[in-house]
Amino acid sequence: MSQYFSNFPIINYKLPALGERVFATDITKRVVLRDFYRRNFLSYYTYDIQDGERPDNVAYKFYRESTLDWLILLPNEILDPYYQWPLETNRFNDYIRKKYGSVENAMTQIHHYEIITQKRNEITNADGEKILLPEKTLVVDRTTYFENDAANRKLVYAYDYEISLNDKRRNISIIDASYVPAILDAFRNVYR
Repeated sequence: MSQYFSNFPIINYKLPALGERVFATDITKRVVLRDFYRRNFLSYYTYDIQDGERPDNVAYKFYRESTLDWLILLPNEILDPYYQWPLETNRFNDYIRKKYGSVENAMTQIHHYEIITQKRNEITNADGEKILLPEKTLVVDRTTYFENDAANRKLVYAYDYEISLNDKRRNISIIDASYVPAILDAFRNVYR
């Protein structure tokens, strides 16, 4: 993202605690760019990040320019590419070990309780198309969990919970490459 910040204005900022002045990049301009994405209905593709891919790899894959990694991060509202981007397998397991002591602990530690409010089901619509309805669950306390029939409840272990969060981060939106020149022009104009 080093290219991204190169267009931001530099401000002379007073550090209140120290009483000193420093030159800093005015990152508040990021808000203007996010508004641009929301205002302009751009064409997006969905993409599933593969294990080990970084934002610069994805930018190169779609835009043939790795320095456009910010065009991958900002529209997806990823501010922390270390923890909002999916962790690859080794880093994920390191994260689990640091948080839970070991992978084995995470696999046996209950994270939360759920009851199933809608079972996974396949229905046929009026046109004869089969539609898969996803399972829906509700997080409940331990008492409510045990008050429900075993077939309508499930334990969610810490490891499964963390895997689910990490996997949700894999699905991102990619701006169609045909819009990139216009975005870059608008971006330059905002910071002139």
